[in-house]
Amino acid sequence: METQTETEKKKLHITLWIAGIAAACFLLGFGAFGLIRHLYYGNRWYPGTTVNAIPVAGCTLEDSREKLTEYFRGYTLTVKGRDNVSLMIPGDQIGYQAKTDDRWSEAFDEQHSDGVGLFSQDEQLNVGLDVSYDAELLAEIIRGSAIVQGDEKHIIRKPVSAYAKYDKASGRYVCVPEQEGNTVQTAVLLSEVEKALRQGEKTLDLTDQENHPDVYEAPAVTSGSRELQQEVNALDSTVNRQIRWKLDKDHIETVNPEQIARWISYRDGAVVFKKKKMEKWVHKFCSKYCTVGKTRKFKTHTGKKVSLGGGDYGWQISEEETLKQLKKSLKKETKETAGETGGPQVIDNKPAYLTVAHTLDFEGKIKDWDQKNYVEISLKDQMVYVFRKGKVAYSCRCISGRPVQGRETHKGVYYIKEHRTNYTMVGEDYKTFTKYWIRITWTGTGLHAATWQPWSRWTKTLYKTHGSHGCLNLSLQDAEKLYNMIKYREAVFIY
Repeated sequence: METQTETEKKKLHITLWIAGIAAACFLLGFGAFGLIRHLYYGNRWYPGTTVNAIPVAGCTLEDSREKLTEYFRGYTLTVKGRDNVSLMIPGDQIGYQAKTDDRWSEAFDEQHSDGVGLFSQDEQLNVGLDVSYDAELLAEIIRGSAIVQGDEKHIIRKPVSAYAKYDKASGRYVCVPEQEGNTVQTAVLLSEVEKALRQGEKTLDLTDQENHPDVYEAPAVTSGSRELQQEVNALDSTVNRQIRWKLDKDHIETVNPEQIARWISYRDGAVVFKKKKMEKWVHKFCSKYCTVGKTRKFKTHTGKKVSLGGGDYGWQISEEETLKQLKKSLKKETKETAGETGGPQVIDNKPAYLTVAHTLDFEGKIKDWDQKNYVEISLKDQMVYVFRKGKVAYSCRCISGRPVQGRETHKGVYYIKEHRTNYTMVGEDYKTFTKYWIRITWTGTGLHAATWQPWSRWTKTLYKTHGSHGCLNLSLQDAEKLYNMIKYREAVFIY
């Protein structure tokens, strides 16, 4: 009687015997498959093989040559360009012929040099062809094509470089991307077409910039340019500010980013300012608030209203100093650069007045003087009237300039510029000491004592023979009185 151990050994022996037979059968079958595969593909292209995009798997070398001939029968190369333009080049128009040569045989032999694999992978081969065509005819077709010359449907556009531009909506400088255009470089295009013809390709896609990067003319500057980004940052930093002049709480003149953008450009790595445009703005700003020389209406000692213009009384902002302020404010460093958020930085300036008046009159501009306290000088009557609280507080005689060229007393509205108890007047032909000098103009006109004048026989026509060099002569007593009454910067009406 067999034991359990002997029974298990017999089962294992049978299992191994069956497995051996199965393995032997598999090897015989696999070998037979490999032999059949080797015998079949020994003179044929291997499975999954393409040559110049022509499927030749299972074909003999001669069959593949015939297949090539069939493939190029009625051959046409289609050239695809930008903006959906295309060019068809039929082979028969350029005498195109493509034949195989020894390179096909060499590729075939190289594939078979290691024998056919049982599990060979697809293989895509590019093998040179013996290609011929009429190069002159081809060049003529290329040069006359819509891709090169354009037509009604295909307008030729030159490439446009990326550039810095002020954007009104955001108030910042931005980079405007380049425009590629569709202008081809004819020589490069012809070279790419010839290459495609030599390779037997049926489609040439010029929009594939990776494989055909130089066919189209490229913009000189692209948005990725480091230099362009530096320009954008520099310009943006300059415009990202508001420059203000506060005349009072309700009247503020502001230069905003859009205005600044009109004044600047970029050259040789730096922001350049357009000086004439800036000067024009400054002139307009200063003129807007200038009241010097304006016609004013004042009440005379008789109560009559008289209009008088000219003179130097009024508000006047210095254009020279304002231009300096503007330049300094534009060059001041700001905290933000292009791309950052936030509003423009505010830079405040004080108006640089050359002259000031009593009151800022933003509406009519002519009520800028103290209408209760002023000086009236009547050349016709040869009288001086000092008004206080709207009434004549003091009046006296005067002798004005002699009515000859260079000595007349100028009419207009002026302001008192200085007081000097003792003063020496100097002219071309005189040097005279006087007392109680009250300057009216910087050119030499003033009120002062003139003890040399014949006051005992004064008349309102005495100036015609004893007139001054333009000043208003006074008696010593009157000069002292006026010296103490008339205030600095007070309005003086001479008419």
